[in-house]
Amino acid sequence: MKWVIGAGVVLVLAVGILLALPFLVDLNQYQDRYKPAIEEALNRKIRLEDIRLTLWPRVGARVAGFTVLDDPAFGSGPFASLTSLDVGVQLMPLFSGKVEVEEIILRDPVITVIKNKNGVLNVSTLGRPGVEVPETPSRAPVPSPEGPLRILGMLAVDRVILSGGTMTYRDLSAPQPVEYALEDLGVQLTSVRLGQSPAVHLDTVVQPFGMPVTVSGTIGPLRETTDLDVINLDLTLGKTLFTIAGKTVGRDAAVTVNAAAVNTADLPVALPLRTPVSIHNLKIAGAVHGQDVVLEELSFRLFDGDVTARGKLVAGSDASPFESTAAVQGVQLGPAFEAAATTALSVSGTAAATLALHGRGFAQAQLEKALEGTAHVAIKDGRITGVNLLQQAAAILDIVGLAIDTPNVTAFSTIETDLAVKQGVIAVQRLLMNSHDVQATGGGTIGFDRTLNLTVNLHLSQDLSRKLADASPAIKVAMAEGRLTLPLTITGTTQAPIYGLNMKSLTGQAQQRIQKSVNEAVEGLLKGTTRPEDLKQQGKDLLKGLLNR
Repeated sequence: MKWVIGAGVVLVLAVGILLALPFLVDLNQYQDRYKPAIEEALNRKIRLEDIRLTLWPRVGARVAGFTVLDDPAFGSGPFASLTSLDVGVQLMPLFSGKVEVEEIILRDPVITVIKNKNGVLNVSTLGRPGVEVPETPSRAPVPSPEGPLRILGMLAVDRVILSGGTMTYRDLSAPQPVEYALEDLGVQLTSVRLGQSPAVHLDTVVQPFGMPVTVSGTIGPLRETTDLDVINLDLTLGKTLFTIAGKTVGRDAAVTVNAAAVNTADLPVALPLRTPVSIHNLKIAGAVHGQDVVLEELSFRLFDGDVTARGKLVAGSDASPFESTAAVQGVQLGPAFEAAATTALSVSGTAAATLALHGRGFAQAQLEKALEGTAHVAIKDGRITGVNLLQQAAAILDIVGLAIDTPNVTAFSTIETDLAVKQGVIAVQRLLMNSHDVQATGGGTIGFDRTLNLTVNLHLSQDLSRKLADASPAIKVAMAEGRLTLPLTITGTTQAPIYGLNMKSLTGQAQQRIQKSVNEAVEGLLKGTTRPEDLKQQGKDLLKGLLNR
């Protein structure tokens, strides 16, 4: 009995000591040892409210009130903070003097990423000791290999869990500052050890769109640097699944993104579309080499056609130079205008195009100043809805009674033109449109501000020219070889075009016809083939044709 009582006393004392350990062992006294190392690795000052030993649910330590302060150049507030950081270790290895971390839990983390008015991110100096904040935009948001990713890679942890997190992105460089947030952020990494490829799972909601986002897959294997041989992730945005594959080497990276179908209604981006658009067979292949960001391939199917593009961007300045090429084949313009058009005019038909552009920056003012390039556009078997060019010409000439098959619609078999972009103006060159009764040629300019300054010559068929001449005999003077050419001008804006006739050109046509008749008459008199009486009669006939009497 005494032995049992003694064992019970020992057991009670042991349990009491164990329960008292978290209160007896003060880990805060060791802050001077590990705090400087953490601050050096992060290149940030940190604050720790309290550190205690834990025994339940597992042996380890809990850090309460962990805060990482922001770079002083961006403010004195916190860059990241945690309600608590729990580190749990495996019990049995402790008896042999080994510390094996089983689990790390970060509770309620709050992270704030800021882009200042100069376009510089506050993460650009994270983990980069001795590096000052650049005065111009920088492509340095990737932490240094000597920073926190190196610490994570050197850990041997079964699980890293982040729960209840919030990450806010605040852009102060935009004319109107914007803010986005990842709320209810949850992350879990398993098998976080050097030489292994951790499994990754992330869940969050993107605000202000209220869109759920999920990421799952593997990355690795982990090294003491940020190099990753394999990145295999599935990204789900709303109802859309993207597969991501790639790798990183130092500050270089390569990535490929694929998606079978993407609906713009499921994207966390406000697009200027009246109705959602579906994109199929999306593929994006890109690479980063130093400051060069290369779009090696962009391809997708859109409106029953194929779109491909390539490009290159040199990062590291507030107006990054870029160049790009693109090709469009077989796109149906009718559905495209229904989804995106913001004007009363719409165009249908099957479109093909090639273009090459280069410039600096992406703000409106930068594009107007620096964007340059060329393009060739061809459209087959379509209609321009919202205007009938022949009807506009007849109205300007005050011709009544002319039968128009399809009022307010211009049908065509082909439209083809070359475009040149420079200093905020699109120059329309060698415009050619063919239809049953009309061939149109011309050119002009379209401004980035949507202003129009176009001249289109309508070359009418002989049958249609005769109908117009019968309806308005006065315009017979402008006919040549039985056909009429009407020089139509289009000014105003794309939302409210204004149609008119180039009367100077039309008068010039009449002068040419009269001059031709006079030349023929004089030549006949000189050769003796025309008598004065015949010349008199020809003059009467000419006037009768012009005045219809």
